[in-house]
Amino acid sequence: MSELWLLLSSPTGAPAYNMALDEALLRTAGQRARPLLRVYSWSEPAVTFGYFQKFPAHLAERHTVIRRPTGGGIVHHTADTTYTVVVPPGHALHAMSTQDAYNFLHRAVSAALTLKSQAESARPAKQITSHRSPTRGHYECFQNPVAGDVVADDGAKLAGGAQRRGKNGMLHQGSIAAKVSAEQLTQGFRDALSADFTPYELTADERALAEKLTREKYSTDAWNRRIT
Repeated sequence: MSELWLLLSSPTGAPAYNMALDEALLRTAGQRARPLLRVYSWSEPAVTFGYFQKFPAHLAERHTVIRRPTGGGIVHHTADTTYTVVVPPGHALHAMSTQDAYNFLHRAVSAALTLKSQAESARPAKQITSHRSPTRGHYECFQNPVAGDVVADDGAKLAGGAQRRGKNGMLHQGSIAAKVSAEQLTQGFRDALSADFTPYELTADERALAEKLTREKYSTDAWNRRIT
């Protein structure tokens, strides 16, 4: 039996705003009461890094660098596909362990990459089930597969993500190291997770919160360069 999800197709956004909107969507997840998939792109090449990581000063001279509200390592946003999943508190995904939810969502990403490979007559991706986790510090996300990531047959990491969960619900920020269309991604969610989608538009309150977080948090050195 399928579950109805909300689909937010965001216009191209500035790096700080992209991260701020994800947090705004997490804070307001309970008001929507349904899982939401957001597919978005970047107004400029950017680098994001995990909440617990050190500021990658060696990249800041040539890139816009933004700390994410989730964990993980350094991700270069140039030719990737980025998406966000937000679920309200009490949802089955929110109740899962972090690893189980990670595995569950990557089933959909793997299915989307399979659709892409079929369209291009390429070899399909697969999902790995065990791998060592990287340590804190500076590390490139796509050079360090972890449990539940989507990889190619040669072991190259194709998709990863990071999560944050709390009383407001669960936020999963994902990156796919290939250009996957929104249609392929949503079809992957349909095939793997039995999700159906209805379009969603941001409310005025959600927009205002995202803009406030952009100004007061994600555009500031106090957030991006803070000592972990």
